[in-house]
Parts: sequence; structure tokens; C-alpha cells
Amino acid sequence: PLNWAMFGVNGAEIVFNPSATVNGLSEPLWPIEARNAAIANSYYACAINRVGTESFPNSFTSGDGKPAHQDFGHFYGSSYVAAPNGSRCPGLGRLEDGLLITELDLNLCRQVKDKWGFQMTQRLDMYAQSFGAAVQPGWRPQIVGKQ
Repeated sequence: PLNWAMFGVNGAEIVFNPSATVNGLSEPLWPIEARNAAIANSYYACAINRVGTESFPNSFTSGDGKPAHQDFGHFYGSSYVAAPNGSRCPGLGRLEDGLLITELDLNLCRQVKDKWGFQMTQRLDMYAQSFGAAVQPGWRPQIVGKQ
């Protein structure tokens, strides 16, 4: 989430997120990841993922406890573009290469910024101070609860 935020802080209107992601943990998040980034940062987010399976001559492990294998799994494609207002275009399929063409109105970025006011109410100075403290040796998170 922080890299998505920094693109917005730096004034991006379109962010391309090329990916080579296989089914499993990330696939349920894929339809919402770029969409959430587009909404939170008032820009277009292009979620680009490849399709197919790539095999290798030597077996390898993925650190997931499963036996060694020669491919990563199925790259599930499903590329799409999300707009700053939360809408998105129809996505590409899971199995075949495709070309996604959609129209983007960059004026929508400014309209959403003006209407929703996310950037107006963000507290970057507070975040900078908190992140600065969090990277220091010996830092302990604030835990709110019963003592």
C-alpha cells in the first residue's frame, strides 16, 4: 500500500502495475488491489498480469512446504484498469493473451480529488514522524488495551 500511496503523493494520474502472479494467495485480492489503490490515491491503476505457465528444466521449491516442482503455477491474467472513482473496465481473461484498450479521462483524477478530499485531509507530516520513529532501533509499537 505504501508504494501505491507514494505514486499518488508524487502526482501520478496513471500507475501501471505489471505483474507475473500465479493462482493461490493473491488471486482473490487481484480484482480489488488496483481498484483500492485507484480510489485511495485518485488516479487510474492498470493491473497487468500475464497468462499461462512457465516451466523450468530444474526443480525448485517455493518455501511453502510442498515438494520441488518445475513451474510456478498458472499465471491467471485478468488484467484490468480501475478509475479513481472506483469504476473499472471489463478485464481480460485468465487463459489467453489479450490487448486491453480503454478510454481514460484524466480530468476525473482532479474531479475525484476535489470531491472526496482524501489528499486534503491526509496528514503526511504525522505519517513521516511515525514512520521515522518506527525504523529506529528499539522502537516498540503503541499497544492500546487494558493494563
